[in-house]
Amino acid sequence: MEQLNLEQRQSVRFARPFKVATLEEVGFDQAFRGVDVNLTGLSFCLPEADWFLPGQTLSLKVLNELNGEAFELEGVKVVHLHPGSGDDWLCGCHITQVTSEQLLAHHRLVMTDGATAESSMAVAKLSEFDFDETASPLSQDTADFQEASMALSLAVAEAEQNQQWVEQVFERLNQIWQSRLGADQQLLETRQEIDSLKQAWQELTQQARSWSTLAKLLAHSPSSRADQADWQRLIADFEGRFLTETQQMAYDLMHQGHSARDALKRAQQARVSSSSDEV
Repeated sequence: MEQLNLEQRQSVRFARPFKVATLEEVGFDQAFRGVDVNLTGLSFCLPEADWFLPGQTLSLKVLNELNGEAFELEGVKVVHLHPGSGDDWLCGCHITQVTSEQLLAHHRLVMTDGATAESSMAVAKLSEFDFDETASPLSQDTADFQEASMALSLAVAEAEQNQQWVEQVFERLNQIWQSRLGADQQLLETRQEIDSLKQAWQELTQQARSWSTLAKLLAHSPSSRADQADWQRLIADFEGRFLTETQQMAYDLMHQGHSARDALKRAQQARVSSSSDEV
């Protein structure tokens, strides 16, 4: 599945001037030439196919030649090896885990301008912004934790609404089962309710994960002034991709002083009104 996903995403990966080496190498004089990259993967050229094997887990270091930044990546899994140009072999890898600092460095390598960022984020997955919090420093700014608290408060408010909606679904199912409808009609209506619940549950799970991941990103904002602006761009990329318009509006309303429940309610009403106007 990882190989399939990697190949499907080739069209939105980008050529970047970067080098790749194993941690055992001193410097990057003997490094492999990077070919393309996205938030969860990278590929580079090997002189021979037997350097690495599919399924092998590597520890690599990467040199971003655009800005001279070098960073390490642990737990990089080799997904495939393909013949490249000439005698080279193309080694495609999936990045399985990063710290917040590594995520930021890799984000800088991928997102060099607005156009490439937009293309990359269009197919980005929520898991790409996850990182190992145990090895990542916490923010030293109390304002970051206030922001994270707002995100978590909105997550709780949404969870309360979602619980009420799920309870209504089960109540409708109970009414169907206790009705005098024929067996075939009961089965049809039951399937319709379950299908509706299944589709909505995926959206509800995504909402909860989006808020919690945003809070995690905020709580681990870097202390270095040089990294803070880049981290804010990373968060902005995340919000634009994984928060719905309603969620973004509710988050803005909380910044204006509204409670989480009131902000969410106002945002939902505004979206319904906007949809009605469009019709």
